[in-house]
Amino acid sequence: MKEQLDKIRKAYDLTVGQFQEGVDVYAAVPEEIRNLPGYTEITKNQNTDSDASDIREYLAPKQGMRYLDGGCCANLANYRLDKWLSVYYGVDISPALVDAMKSFAEKNSIPIGGLHVADVASLPFDNKLFDIVTLIGVLEYCTLQHTEHILHELWRVLKPDAKMVLDVPNLEHPYVNTMLRLEEFLGRPNIPKEKKSIENFLKHRFTIDRVDDSRVMIKYFVRAKSDREDVG
Repeated sequence: MKEQLDKIRKAYDLTVGQFQEGVDVYAAVPEEIRNLPGYTEITKNQNTDSDASDIREYLAPKQGMRYLDGGCCANLANYRLDKWLSVYYGVDISPALVDAMKSFAEKNSIPIGGLHVADVASLPFDNKLFDIVTLIGVLEYCTLQHTEHILHELWRVLKPDAKMVLDVPNLEHPYVNTMLRLEEFLGRPNIPKEKKSIENFLKHRFTIDRVDDSRVMIKYFVRAKSDREDVG
């Protein structure tokens, strides 16, 4: 998993550098990938970002809540998640992304809880700290074992009955192979996982309130179980 995380870290560090230089990372995507089914829909990220209306409605951020954006990427700047009533915290394995978001917050005098370079499987936070969490665009890069570690770690830092939204590639969607090809080209190889495997991990620590499998990424809307016995 270390080698895989290194690949993802380097890919996103490169993306930050390209953005800062004004380079369109999608301009070099070959025609054979551009012409695949669903390419335009996938690259527009329709209703798949961390600020999607269904995510915000489910999490219902309120004053005084602590919000953790796991694998935060450039979400703070792109979607202005600081404008939620909750206090924003972000973690990402890309130092370049975290530095860029820290600079953005400082430049714009944005009050946040903190931004940290960290693997979501090893978070620098106390137990039961957060009220709401998003984990969008992360688990596709992880092995099954690492996915289980991440879900356990998020459960650890969530308050009992706290809400989380996460997503994974929908292997039954007609556009999933297009997404996998694009991710591979961008240096971010995915590790496909069956829906059943993810749900087996979730059910030990979370209650699944809703599942949306209508798009290329399946969204899970879940709550941390308050009964913490028999959970490793």
